[in-house]
Amino acid sequence: MFFKKFKKAQPYIKANVFGERRHDGQKPDAHESQSLLCSIKAFFTIAIPYWKSKDSLFSWVLLLLIVAFTVAVIVLAKQFNDWYKEFWDNVQNYNLDGFIAGLWLFVFLATLHVCTYVYRAYVISALIIRWRKWLTEHYLARYLRDGNYYSVQLTDKKTDNPDQRIADDLNQFVSLTITLTISIITDISMLVTFGVILWGLSKAVSFSVMGVDINLPDGYLFYLALIYAVLGTLITFLMGRPLVLLNFRQQRFEADFRFSLIRLRENAESVAIYKGEKEENKRFNSLFFDVVANYVNLIKKTKDLGFFTLGYMQTAVIFPILISAPMYFSKLLTIGDLMQINSAFGKVLDSLSTLISNFSSLAEWKAVIDRLSLFEASMKSAEHLQKPQVQTSEIVGVKDLSIYKPDGTMLVCNLTLQLAKGDSLLIQGHSGCGKSTLLRTMAGIWPYAKGQIFLDAKKKILFLSQKPYMPLGTLRSGILYPNSLSDVNEKIDTYLEKMGLSYLKKSLDVIDDYSHILSLGEQQRIAFLRVLLLKPDVVFLDEVTSALDEDNELLLYRMIKEELKDTIIISVGHRSTLRKLHNQSINLNEMDN
Repeated sequence: MFFKKFKKAQPYIKANVFGERRHDGQKPDAHESQSLLCSIKAFFTIAIPYWKSKDSLFSWVLLLLIVAFTVAVIVLAKQFNDWYKEFWDNVQNYNLDGFIAGLWLFVFLATLHVCTYVYRAYVISALIIRWRKWLTEHYLARYLRDGNYYSVQLTDKKTDNPDQRIADDLNQFVSLTITLTISIITDISMLVTFGVILWGLSKAVSFSVMGVDINLPDGYLFYLALIYAVLGTLITFLMGRPLVLLNFRQQRFEADFRFSLIRLRENAESVAIYKGEKEENKRFNSLFFDVVANYVNLIKKTKDLGFFTLGYMQTAVIFPILISAPMYFSKLLTIGDLMQINSAFGKVLDSLSTLISNFSSLAEWKAVIDRLSLFEASMKSAEHLQKPQVQTSEIVGVKDLSIYKPDGTMLVCNLTLQLAKGDSLLIQGHSGCGKSTLLRTMAGIWPYAKGQIFLDAKKKILFLSQKPYMPLGTLRSGILYPNSLSDVNEKIDTYLEKMGLSYLKKSLDVIDDYSHILSLGEQQRIAFLRVLLLKPDVVFLDEVTSALDEDNELLLYRMIKEELKDTIIISVGHRSTLRKLHNQSINLNEMDN
């Protein structure tokens, strides 16, 4: 019944999976899934920095412990293989003392086996969390350095949901890398160990079954295991290949759906006022349809692959017994030999079938690497983005500054201005003429500009936007953002009273989401309070009084003028009343662009 609901959508789903066309008529992003060679290069780009760092020294010790435990696992597996022959030979020969001794030996080996596996899993988990911690801190530092989190939005539209790359994809990258690597190394070691044993158990032999003479060469059991595994691997690869793209898209669609829900929470008031619930619900359903439609294909492909892989594994249980049974009934083997062959053959087959058993995980791993590769490329692009050089100077200003949109459209042409201590500049002009972009350029975060910018990096600079940022936490920490001062508590109370916000005193140490609790006008007054407390040398004000009446606007500007006499103020605003509050002004519409 569940799949019938999506029957009409199948043409879209199939096209979406195999990369032909999206349901909205757009062609799929060519960067969704990379070639295997590109993924391998990306893997080393992401992985190597940690293992070259000083923080990895203890992780190398953990890695050696994992290798030691893995060797122990292999040695114990060999001991179990030898135990099978002796134990079942004792059973066949009715040797009670040997049977009891075998049981005690099994208890001893099983205890060692359990302890080895548990401690290996413990050390693996310790290694995973250490590596993930370093990678997360490394990428967070790069993401936040020099405003890269802002530049990424300007330079790359393909890297969706960078928050998911850091929070989820790095975690999966580390855990899948370690578990798959250990699994593959273990399988290779098992193959070597039990390949030798299996070869020794399958010496050339001739016998007759139902009047038919059969001649088997040396190592025939190993050859049969190899042929069986190679055929199974090829079929698995062909059947499971679509899982790589499906896993990649599933992570993307899940992130898009989650992000849309976060956006609703962040803009709940606006949506409620607009009565936009119906449109939001339509958008959510569209995004969730992508999630479900892709997941339907994912589980269908997984189901098809599961039928084959589980059938393959089940057949592998009986296969060595079937090929050894004629020799057993010809009395060329004991039951102990048969059990030993079955155990060794199973180990060799499991080792040769590592791709089959790990294919789903490998597909997911590649998808994670591809997503992190896009994020890595986006970060490098942001890091190498040429930003205007800010020259250290006592004055604040620009010379021959031209500002552009990302598409090359000019906003400001050859602007020159300078401000000294105590000066204030008002920037005006119609919407879209580049007022806010000029502030961003002078603040050093807008990269699409040419010319000279003069600003002393040692000075305290504060940038206030029209919609102030209110971090989660107490109101006191929000007022002091982005600094933490312990000697201004009395001043906070005083300023709140002067600004008509004395009723907020009782909430200063209460943790809440004040971006939703406080009105925009209250938040803008809180932003001015930050200026008074942090005492910046230069403050950029981007329409920060748009939600205030003229009396409150006048009060706040006068407070800054009186208490921060040397502070340079650069404002953007539309009101004519702002002109008398600044000693300089420019109108970008009146400039010759």
